[in-house]
Amino acid sequence: MGVERLESRVNLSAASLVPAIPSTSGAGSDSLVVSPAAVPASPQVSVLTTSSAAVVAALSARNRVWSASIDVVVPSLPDATSLRLQATGGLTSWNGRQTPKFVPARADVQLDLSLGGQTVAVRAGQAQPSGSRALALAAAATNRVAATIRVDGKPGAASATGWYAVPAKVVAPNGGPSTPVTLLFSIGTVPAGSRAAAIRAVGGVGVTPSAVTVGVTLATPPVVAPISVAPAPVAVRVSAPSTTPPSEPPVVMSTPPYVLPAAVGGIVEVSKSITSDTTFRAGTVYVITGEVHVLRTVKLTIEDGVEVRIRNGQGRFLFLTSPALIFDSGSRLVAHKVTFQAANDANEPVNVANNGGVFFCGSTRAATKDSISSRIDPLHPSSFSADCIVANYLGRRDPRGGDGNGNSRDDIDAVSVIGVVESEWRVKAVEISHSGDDGFDLTDARILMESVMVYAPTEDGLNLNSSVLTITKTLRVDMTLSEIWDRELFDFEADSGLTSSIGIKQGATVDLHGYWDNRRSDDWIDLRSADMDPAPPDGIRKRYDWSGPLDHSPAQIYARERRF
Repeated sequence: MGVERLESRVNLSAASLVPAIPSTSGAGSDSLVVSPAAVPASPQVSVLTTSSAAVVAALSARNRVWSASIDVVVPSLPDATSLRLQATGGLTSWNGRQTPKFVPARADVQLDLSLGGQTVAVRAGQAQPSGSRALALAAAATNRVAATIRVDGKPGAASATGWYAVPAKVVAPNGGPSTPVTLLFSIGTVPAGSRAAAIRAVGGVGVTPSAVTVGVTLATPPVVAPISVAPAPVAVRVSAPSTTPPSEPPVVMSTPPYVLPAAVGGIVEVSKSITSDTTFRAGTVYVITGEVHVLRTVKLTIEDGVEVRIRNGQGRFLFLTSPALIFDSGSRLVAHKVTFQAANDANEPVNVANNGGVFFCGSTRAATKDSISSRIDPLHPSSFSADCIVANYLGRRDPRGGDGNGNSRDDIDAVSVIGVVESEWRVKAVEISHSGDDGFDLTDARILMESVMVYAPTEDGLNLNSSVLTITKTLRVDMTLSEIWDRELFDFEADSGLTSSIGIKQGATVDLHGYWDNRRSDDWIDLRSADMDPAPPDGIRKRYDWSGPLDHSPAQIYARERRF
């Protein structure tokens, strides 16, 4: 049986994604970064250090496949250095109930680790997987590895409930040193307290959560005279694992501040992820030319009236194949009114949507949509604050022949909110026009807003997947220009088993023009309101036009369960 590929959207809300557990060696959990001045330019040998020995994630069931994702962070690399995540042993399991002991998993159970189009398959009883069983890691904080467990030859079957572990290591090239990292997953409902026992059983590590961080330091090569290294504040000294007595150990420095490229003609091109607090200044246009992440703990301030353009086109990036701005879990946005606009290769604004749009990832719920994931990180809450976000011609439409399983062939919405809850979301209003796919998309989110206005999307107006949106002032969806059959005001889904709904406060204004689709091929979306016209009955698709205030009661647009 071939590997069943992951859908582009995977909800993990039912399972708590817990960050890694640091070792008891006393090493801190902060990312370690190379100090280029620590050793001579040649010959340099990469030596790996890590603050963590395990990562704990809960696998979630969808379409007969159990899946989750993990992060391996490589904050800095010397020039010409590449790292690989390599499985070093077979898949083992423990049921979580008896004495903690990991034994080989069933022979028909396979774990697939995937990153950037590469896949490593791990089975029970493999002392050392054969062939090139490794995933290349980039020098970025977004090495998100998708993990999938399946049972061969048994459609719909899943591995037994419990804990599953894979021993792995991060490997330097040409036989260089390596760092062990145990990947630990749970399936189903495991007993309380079994997580700590599983962690102790696989690595004897501590109990305080922190991110899995793989740092890179430089080993001192054999020299005739000692190398003098000036002391640095808050430095961490790392000894070289070498049989040759080293000279003074290198000094590991903190990450240098992020610096935006210089403006050319009033335009700044941003192609790399934003790694420290940054401000987009008024009077300058910023063009996103790649897959740009605002990393965890980083604040992006956008001054009032700034236009951020996202370049159209295709490319080979970490998760997407079109330029996009992605606020990672634990990041922050501070803005008043900001406008996002599609741009061409000359950085000029265009009225064509063919880009990756904007993603906001919370840190309270774990979910994935279009290969972009939120993760649970209670120590670093996300925070998104703006009076109004305007999005013109963001996202991209269905490719010719329809959607595919891979993100290179999938459509992307204009603005996507993933795993965000009300305490993280202080965006009062969005105005989304001519999106390439759906206008406003929520995946496993619970947010409150004053106004949501969507005009002329290519596909649906609002798409809610296991999400709840509450609106206090204005809901406007105008699809007058969209007469295509499969385009509708609302599209609700419930991949994690949770319902979706839009609540509109009494006194708010509603303005809806488009098709309300309740055919059996779509979710049944119903309406409770003392003011609005009724929604079409189950199984019916019809034009819906209604405008006015909610004078008598609040309204709720919600997904109903069919019984047939």
